[in-house]
Amino acid sequence: MTRLTLLAALAALTLAAPVVVAQGAPGGPPNARRQQLEQQIRRSFWRVAKERIGFTDDQMQKLEQTASRFDARRRAHAQQERAQRLVLREELTSRSPDEGRVASALDRLQGLQRERLDIQEAEQKEFAGFMQPSQRAKLAALQEQVRRRAESLRRARPEPGEPMGPPPR
Repeated sequence: MTRLTLLAALAALTLAAPVVVAQGAPGGPPNARRQQLEQQIRRSFWRVAKERIGFTDDQMQKLEQTASRFDARRRAHAQQERAQRLVLREELTSRSPDEGRVASALDRLQGLQRERLDIQEAEQKEFAGFMQPSQRAKLAALQEQVRRRAESLRRARPEPGEPMGPPPR
């Protein structure tokens, strides 16, 4: 499988997980199906990372453990950010927004942005304990490639209710 094809497949899996869960995919409860898809994505990503970056088995084990721990922190953090954005959306779409709630949500979002950088810095420090700097840079580049490809596919995906593909002639 070529590198571009594999990246596209990873990005497609990344996009498919929430869609499958939202549609109530067959084969088990939505959370079980989502976990299964997330595991597939992780395994594929780790395989590509090992091949492209040249991690040893020991490094891969440490990478998976570290990433898993930090992923849990990132997910909790993302939930907090979503909650604050929801507060903002509710207030800004109301007839008379509560300026105190808006200010509080904005302040909390700024704090969460700082915390996100702190999480990333802590993760990089742990990576430095078992990776060479060039490996850390290559991993970051690979993660960014997958993120960009997923975003590009997400933007190209039609909105719910819109037809897929060009209009018939």
